[in-house]
Amino acid sequence: MYVDTFIIITEHTATNRRNNMLKRKMMDTLLKWKEEKGKECLLLKGARQVGKTFIIREFAKQNYKNLVELNFAAEPKFKHVFEGSLKMDEIIKEITLRDSSMIFIPGETLLFLDEIQECGNARTALKFIAEDGRFDCIASGSMLGIAYKDVRSIPVGYERQVEMFSLDFEEFLWAKGNGHKVVEYMKEFFDKKERIDGTINETLLQNLREYAVIGGMPAAVNKYLETHNFGLVHEVQENIISGYLDDIAKYAVTTEKPKARKCYLSIPDQLAKENKKFQYSVVEKDSNARKFENSLEWLKDAGLIKFCYNVSTPTFPLPAYNQTGYFKVYMTDIGLLNAMYGFRMKEEVYNNILKGRQKAAYTRT
Repeated sequence: MYVDTFIIITEHTATNRRNNMLKRKMMDTLLKWKEEKGKECLLLKGARQVGKTFIIREFAKQNYKNLVELNFAAEPKFKHVFEGSLKMDEIIKEITLRDSSMIFIPGETLLFLDEIQECGNARTALKFIAEDGRFDCIASGSMLGIAYKDVRSIPVGYERQVEMFSLDFEEFLWAKGNGHKVVEYMKEFFDKKERIDGTINETLLQNLREYAVIGGMPAAVNKYLETHNFGLVHEVQENIISGYLDDIAKYAVTTEKPKARKCYLSIPDQLAKENKKFQYSVVEKDSNARKFENSLEWLKDAGLIKFCYNVSTPTFPLPAYNQTGYFKVYMTDIGLLNAMYGFRMKEEVYNNILKGRQKAAYTRT
């Protein structure tokens, strides 16, 4: 058993990598929505570049004869579609007036509204699209938590919200061609509370360290599978981080721009220290919550960070026992966090050579 499993874990052929589209758990979520939805659109939210657009296009390809895709950031002309009547027939008229190649086939068409945060009226229109019922509709966007003020009316009851993240460790293993057997193998030992064979365990740990370096951003994972070049992966990660900083500059209100940027860039230092909570003095010397707490909330609403609260009692429901002043802040992708520590950190993590206090502090994050 050990030998067979070891072969499964370590064999990653070039053919597997070429033929392996990144498999995402979100596909199952989309299929479930399609099967059980009533008059309800789907709103897929998440940070930029986690794979939202790709998975929706792939879902449409597998489940519909026709896809009508509007990207409000790439083609602002489509914003005007939603300035008048929001009845479905009027929407069809306005869309086809601007692009005659778009075809609406009742029951066989998915309407995909991408970057919907750029068009608040389109978010309002989800109610009327759902009520019409002839066409399935999925909207996606980032920064939705900070764009709600631009929406005339939130379509409560007519949209199902789902959040998408970068690839988790299991999806990363799938991308490498390991399949489900490795995960099932690990679960078997976990459920029995038994120790995995040392040789296999070290191979699994190496995969985990590899994931810590690369993370789960699809562009970074694909670059690694194509080239096995950590330098090129780092360039991809730096570009994503730069894009997030550009989003802060674009979307944050003027007074919050520099403060939100400082908070975001302080995360690696926050997690490298032995702090029991987020410390505003790390963001700026002698600073306090009054100055920066709104900036942190903005970053959370923008989908760029996650809060992890200390609880007074480890009892469910955990949020009921949150100690609101005691929290840590994490980035939404471990590979991006590693990239912010600098390229040298990749070697330290991948080869498991972090030393002393640095290793202890890092492993706790």
